[in-house]
This record gives sequence, C-alpha cells and structure tokens, in this order.
Amino acid sequence: MSEPATGGAVVAGLITYQDAATVGSVARAVRAGLAAHFAGLPTRMLIVDAGSTDRTVALAREALGAEADVVEVATPRSAADLLEVPYHGVPGKARALHALLSTARDLTARACVVFDGGVRTVTPAWVASLAQPVVDGRVDYVAPFFARHPYEGALTKGVVYPLIRALYGVRLRQPAAAEFACSTALAGHWLRHDLWARHGARAGIDIWLAAAAAAGDFRVAEASLGVRAHHARGEEGLDLASTIAQVIGALFADVEKNARFWQRSQSRATERLGSPVVAVPTDPPAIDPDRLVEAFRLGYQELRDIWTWVLPPRTIVDLKKLLELSAREFRLDDELWARVIYDFAIGYRMRPVARDHLLRSLVPLYSGWLASYVGQVHDLGPEAADLRVEALAQAFENQKAYLIARWRWPERLRVG
Repeated sequence: MSEPATGGAVVAGLITYQDAATVGSVARAVRAGLAAHFAGLPTRMLIVDAGSTDRTVALAREALGAEADVVEVATPRSAADLLEVPYHGVPGKARALHALLSTARDLTARACVVFDGGVRTVTPAWVASLAQPVVDGRVDYVAPFFARHPYEGALTKGVVYPLIRALYGVRLRQPAAAEFACSTALAGHWLRHDLWARHGARAGIDIWLAAAAAAGDFRVAEASLGVRAHHARGEEGLDLASTIAQVIGALFADVEKNARFWQRSQSRATERLGSPVVAVPTDPPAIDPDRLVEAFRLGYQELRDIWTWVLPPRTIVDLKKLLELSAREFRLDDELWARVIYDFAIGYRMRPVARDHLLRSLVPLYSGWLASYVGQVHDLGPEAADLRVEALAQAFENQKAYLIARWRWPERLRVG
C-alpha cells in the first residue's frame, strides 16, 4: 500500500506536438482542475513539447496566463524522430516523458499527472480523477478508462488488454493511453528502469510504463473519464500493418523482457474509480466485415508458409476451416485467437523470420478476428460489448499455461 505523499506539488504535465488547435483548451482545463481540486496544495504545470513548428507552446502559455507557475521542460530531439511518425503521433515521446518525469521527481511531486495536448475533451474533473488517488496514497498508478463505441480501439480490445491482463495480472482496459497519474516512487522506478533506451521505445513507451508498474508490484487503478476525442496528428497516415508492427512489436518486446515475471504472476482485480460512463453515441468507425474476411482469405493463401513457422499444424487446420465462411457466419474462437497471439509472441522471440515480416503477417489474422468481433457486437450496447471483451480476456488467461509451456520448450514451436 502506498503511503500518502508529503511535501512537494501536484505536478501536471502536457506532452505536446503540433497541437495549436487544441492545446489552449487542454491547458485551461488542467489549470482549472488543479485550482478546483487541489487548492490547498502547491501545484506546478510543465510543458514538454516534442518539436512543434506551429504556435503550440506559445498558445499553451497564453492559455495558462502570466501568473501561472509554468515550467517549459527542454527535451533532446533527434532527426530520427521525424523519419517515421509513431502510432500515437508524437515523435520522441519517450524522451519527452523521461524529461517530464525527471522534472516531477526533482520537484518531489506528491503526484504527477500527464495529459496529451491534442485531446479535445479534457475537463477539469479529469485532473482530480487521475491525481487524487495518488495524492491520497491509495495507488501509485492511475490509468484512464474512456467510453468508446464498441468498434473503437479494436486492437487494444483484441490484443493489448487481454495480453496485459493475462501476463501482467492487471486489468487495465486501456493500458496504452497517453493520460495517467503516478506517484514519485513509481516515477523514480521508471527512471531507474531500462525502458528509455530500448529498441521500440519510440512507439512502445506508453505500454511499457503500465507493464513496468505492474511488474514492479506497484498498486494500480483505472479511472473512468468519459469520452476522449483528439485532433489528427500523424496516426491517421499509418496503415494497419505499420500500426500492428509498432504496437504489437512493442508489446512482444516487453513480454520477452519480462518473461521471468509473467510466468509467475497471477491475474487480480484492478480497482476501478468513478462511475462508469455510457459511451456517447457516435458514428462508428467504417468497418466492412466482407473486406475483412476477404483479407483473411487472401492472407491465408499468401502468408500460410510464414505462419507455419510460428503456428502449429492444428492451428493452421483450424484457420483453414474458416475460409469457406461468409462474413455473417465468420467466427474466430477466443481460445484459438489467444493461442495465435501467444504463438506469434514466441515467434517474435525465436525469430524464425524477420520480426517486421512476422508482425506484418499478423494483419490478415487480425482482420479475421476483427470481422468475427464486429459480427458479435454490432447489435450490442456498450455494456454488453464490454462483457464480450471480458470474455476474450478470460480466454487469454485460460491459455496462459499454453504460452508458458511453449516458451519453456521452444523446440516444440512447430509441433502439435
């Protein structure tokens, strides 16, 4: 159990990049949240910009006002950051977060709460929902839970959340979110960790921070914040294959790094703070199940030889049985999907083919899973759709022994 923090300020940090359209409203909401909910405590605001070429930083300062206690945190930048925009749209984000957390640690913050300057829906209440449990010493890490249309965040629902839950033992439904709050103790743990220089940190840092909190036995929770909407940066320009390579690649890299931990970990309930928010009706993402199923069929024809390097013969047979199904009939069993992801994690570790090729070959399989998922939830409300995701996560837990067995005896990779 964390001890209530004493001394220091409640520190709120804004990570920004090309956010001139939104950063003013974000800054004002965070400032109002600090004033309304932490009036009796010292507060500081940090701005960490990842190299904006618009007026992002100037507009943030204007919104905060001359009287605000604001620190602009310098962060080293590399030309390599701009060669490929990561899925979250913030080049050099790992370095920006490192600089922010280092400053918060040096300020011996009671709590550090982090926001993305590109989010249009930040409210003052978000500040309290994330930071208050840390200030009170109840937890060390608070992740957000955002209300979404059942189709939104499908990669998180289909892979990231179930795998983090099964292997790291924490039930954070959106463990790759940009917003979070942490204690000084956890910030120090992260800063001592080898997260920052590892290959893949550019895209994987959000996932790695959540995983490191769990692996470090810190108390974690999630807070219901409502709806999150952000302006476009670079993520819309990424194709699905690149997104999967970045997100799942970062996830698999951490699974490989923390194998000793997750082979012993047990899943446990995670405290959920605040009242659940029913998703506001929005236009769902454009998803065509017929095209997804066709992508699965084409992938089976073109990539089967690659899949045989990581998937056992019985899985290949089970996948082949799906080829004749229409989009309406198409269902990919939860336990089968969990084993597919686990076998790809083993393949990532063993490298029977180049990792990037391996990860990109997962796209048609993911398309098949997504077609199956959409077919199951298209008539469901948000609560029923969440239960469907929980059932999938339970399947990942059920199949964890399968992963452990194959991880410990990799020579069995292509057997069974």
